[in-house]
Amino acid sequence: MSERTRLIDLADRAYKADAWYGGSLLEILDGVTPAMAAKHPAKSAHSIWELVEHVASWNIIVTQRMQGEMPSVTEEFNFPPVHKPTPAAWKATLKRLAASQALFRREIARFPEAKLGRMRPGVKHTWSVLIYGQVEHCLYHAAQIALLRRALGKPVPS
Repeated sequence: MSERTRLIDLADRAYKADAWYGGSLLEILDGVTPAMAAKHPAKSAHSIWELVEHVASWNIIVTQRMQGEMPSVTEEFNFPPVHKPTPAAWKATLKRLAASQALFRREIARFPEAKLGRMRPGVKHTWSVLIYGQVEHCLYHAAQIALLRRALGKPVPS
């Protein structure tokens, strides 16, 4: 299996299904209502909604970096605020997550295999580290979301 194929496989498992360790991000989000997503069950912690927006933002940021852009990471883009926690807004957030994941996946698929091991300009790591890092970032926040679900008294689907 090539490194690019492995990256696509890992991104897919982290996002949608078949991860050996447990639930993917989508599996953990299954059954989360807008009301649940908007709550802050842990002091000083982000809500599920905020974390989903954050993962979507970083899918976009990493994709832009892979395309050679230098996106500005403002606080508002890093953690977009939840203005109206309505069912329509939650649906839009989930749609944004799906679109950003599809964009990230497409960019991995088109990214030159030979470039993966090369150092990124201006930083001390490779393109591969950036991409693996975003997959790991998704999983990190999926675990936080699972804990928030539990804090809300909602079991995580297995």
